[in-house]
Amino acid sequence: MQTLKNAILLAALTASLYGVAARAQDSANQDSAASTLVDELVVTTTRSQAPRLDNPGNITTLDPDTRLSNYPADLLNQAPGINIHRGNGQEHLTAIRSPVLVGGAGAGSFLYLEDGISMRAPGFANVNALMDAMPAHAGNIEIVRGPGSALYGSNAVHGLINFISGPITQNATRLNSSAGSYGRYALTGQSSYIDDASAARFSISLTGDEEGYRANSGFEQQKMRLETQWRNGATDYHFSLAGMNLNQETAGYVKTEDCASGREAYEDQTCAKSNPFPEAYRDAQAFRSFLRMERTLDDGATLTVTPYLRSNDMEFLMHFLPGQAVEENDHTSIGAQLSYARDTQRVSYVVGLDGEMTTGALTEVQTQTATPSFQRFNYLVGTHYDYEVDATTIAPYLHAVWHVSENTDLTTGVRAEFTEYDYDNRTDDGLQGKLFRPADRSDDFSDVSPKLALVHRLSAARRIFASLTRATRAPQTTDLYRLRDQDKSGPLEPDPADVDSETLDSFEIGYRAGSPTLSYEISLFAMKKENYHFRDGSDYYENDGETTHRGIELELDWQISDALDLHSGVSWASHEYAFDRAVSGGNALETITDGNDIDSAPKTLGNTTLRWQVGPRLRAAAQWEHVGSYFMDASNTQKYDGHDLINLAINLNIREGVSVEGRVLNLFDEDYAKRADVWFGDKRYFPGEPRRFMFAVKAAY
Repeated sequence: MQTLKNAILLAALTASLYGVAARAQDSANQDSAASTLVDELVVTTTRSQAPRLDNPGNITTLDPDTRLSNYPADLLNQAPGINIHRGNGQEHLTAIRSPVLVGGAGAGSFLYLEDGISMRAPGFANVNALMDAMPAHAGNIEIVRGPGSALYGSNAVHGLINFISGPITQNATRLNSSAGSYGRYALTGQSSYIDDASAARFSISLTGDEEGYRANSGFEQQKMRLETQWRNGATDYHFSLAGMNLNQETAGYVKTEDCASGREAYEDQTCAKSNPFPEAYRDAQAFRSFLRMERTLDDGATLTVTPYLRSNDMEFLMHFLPGQAVEENDHTSIGAQLSYARDTQRVSYVVGLDGEMTTGALTEVQTQTATPSFQRFNYLVGTHYDYEVDATTIAPYLHAVWHVSENTDLTTGVRAEFTEYDYDNRTDDGLQGKLFRPADRSDDFSDVSPKLALVHRLSAARRIFASLTRATRAPQTTDLYRLRDQDKSGPLEPDPADVDSETLDSFEIGYRAGSPTLSYEISLFAMKKENYHFRDGSDYYENDGETTHRGIELELDWQISDALDLHSGVSWASHEYAFDRAVSGGNALETITDGNDIDSAPKTLGNTTLRWQVGPRLRAAAQWEHVGSYFMDASNTQKYDGHDLINLAINLNIREGVSVEGRVLNLFDEDYAKRADVWFGDKRYFPGEPRRFMFAVKAAY
């Protein structure tokens, strides 16, 4: 079995490398052929349509129909440099050219968009924001790896993901249903209508796990979206209304010390299936709406105005903290995007203004005493936090592509972002155990994010590109007002005035090429982050950390033959601390030394899918997922060995518009951890699921 698994992995890797070599030897044919990259248009990196081939940085486009799983994380991990850890139900943590980040760092480093509008307010983001998305109904998904702050501001530090609905072009209805192991099910539907003057589309999604692989880990989720598109004179309109509800039981981590077998907890099936926190839950609701008005002016320029409204509400029991406090948070935003875009012979540019006002609140209440082993951390029974924040963000920006020569484009961009928070503490000021509540205050931040990039055309289908970018993010409200006493270093009572905006400077250089049979891109990057806000393994916050990040990424699409095609995304990256922090006692495992690997940061990631058109009606696919080894703690003393998974799928077209599909996930029944780290001095694991099966029926008419 192990030999067969290794052979499959080797074959996938060899195929990827062979594709690159073969393409390098066939540059003449490449230049003369019509490139798929030339034909492909993207919008995220410029806020207007532009050829992907001429993009001044990397961007990955994904077709939602190519996934072998029902979860956004499993789809998005097909891109190189992406490592989204899916937890129980719809919980997840994201990594894009970064370690897996939690707390304010996890919420504020990645931007999740729906048709170019953030699904969460900048200062009130949440690490689980992907649970609001509807990838099954997106026409396209675009992923930008690396800074996107020059256009999108805070939260686009390490990257962004844009779910794009696409135009409504025909009357059609699609229905997909699936069922599988552990009572897992999904029912999605989409119906569209079009006439001479307007178009409409309604989407619905019902998903859940009735049982769950682990005890008390089921969930139910409902999503819906209504869109209408119409044209009046020279103005195009796009209206969207979306809502989501999630109710889930939450299975938290397991610890090896709790397993009688002495094996690591994720390798012991009795431990892996257990749930030490059966009372844990997460209930969440989201609502979003926008109206995009795009008018073509007499000079050919485009004026776009997009007012929007969003509301998010969530309640959950924090099983990962001593005392298992219950948190309730919510925020409501109203905002607008304005832009003016014009193309001339010398320059194409977009000038715009984003504005948003948000009111948010957070309460955290502990009702039970922490277990004796955790009482030393001083989480006391009672109200930990109870506050409200009013936030205002104003951000003008300019993005221009200068056609400096026939074969060379120079991109310049800059965004200024002004953020103001008005904080109202609704409980007692000062310390509650180790937790600190600042008195009422106002804070403001001014950040500038510039970008300079170059694209040079070597031929019709080959490009080299380079970019120099600074990303910034104002602190999350939790970075400022949800504080802990600082027993590691600094004063006992932290001061929000000591928290500055985070910055990340990035340099990237790459090469991309495309043809009808093979397209690939290779990128090298180096980044340095300052004023890094993060939460360590004993739930203390650091607000002045420094880190470095460097790596190489390869993405390849290869049409091997009329029947075979391969998609591969692989990466190597090093993520390191660039400062020292000495601690002792129960927090000793979180001692940081300059040059240490950041915990939860595998150096190697890979995702390769081979698709085979067996016959006119039969398709098959095999997918390899690779996560390399990584340290579980900041001191680099505990290590997870990584894992490799194989997934299979087969699809049979019964008749036109009707197909059935069977999937086997984790074919070799690998014992693995979706996430492994050290928390309060203990190794903890979030076990991955064993071999499981799914059966799906798809119909379109």
